[in-house]
Amino acid sequence: MRLADKIALITGGGRGVGRVVALTFAREGADVAICARTESELKSTAAEVEKLGRQCFIGTCDVTVNEQCVAFVQNALRHFGRLDILVNNAGGGDVARHASVGKADDAWWFDNIALNLHSVFFFCRALLPHMIERRYGRIVNISSIAGLRGLPNMASYAAAKHGVEGLSRTIALECGKLGVTCNSICPGSVRAGWTISEGGAGKAARALGMTMEEYTRVTARAHTTGRIVEPEEIAELAVFLASDLGGTTTGQSILMGFA
Repeated sequence: MRLADKIALITGGGRGVGRVVALTFAREGADVAICARTESELKSTAAEVEKLGRQCFIGTCDVTVNEQCVAFVQNALRHFGRLDILVNNAGGGDVARHASVGKADDAWWFDNIALNLHSVFFFCRALLPHMIERRYGRIVNISSIAGLRGLPNMASYAAAKHGVEGLSRTIALECGKLGVTCNSICPGSVRAGWTISEGGAGKAARALGMTMEEYTRVTARAHTTGRIVEPEEIAELAVFLASDLGGTTTGQSILMGFA
């Protein structure tokens, strides 16, 4: 198993990509600490992790609030004694909430920056001293193709994800000789997100007069691969980046679904 006896903290681990990452890590031998806003979803993921014979520590957390992020890191450290891996997965963007830069309101901007960028900074800052002290750590930030390209009418989301890319590379440069790696995964549209964000994708489909199936097909055709990204594919890449074999891979932004 590639993550045998490792301990990983995964944000947004109650559903979607975060849930798949947590279960995949458990299958690879890791114990996990997961946080999200919804306790029932965390308990559901934890039950599945424990069926795989691994431990799962859970805690509700609003990742846009620094104090809650710090508290969860500290509680997870007290529970396990150490943390080897951080996966910053919590985030997202409502694909139906469009606004051009000239017409955007403050909430649209600040909400996306807080959820998609501040949260990553809060968890990295809280956990890096522990990783540096131990001279071992793997940070995997789940970003987006929007972090490498512009995204019309979703500038706040794109700006936040660009920030994640800059933060990830900076951490890689600062910590490369201290035993800590930091990489980002940049997928296009992900099936797990499609399933759990009906309010966003569903509204976008209706606005275009399409069914969800039609909207998914159109979106898939825009990808280089001709299909949207499966959450298991993200989890598999995260396993490599989080493993000992990923120890010389750092500062990388890896596209999925697009060339």
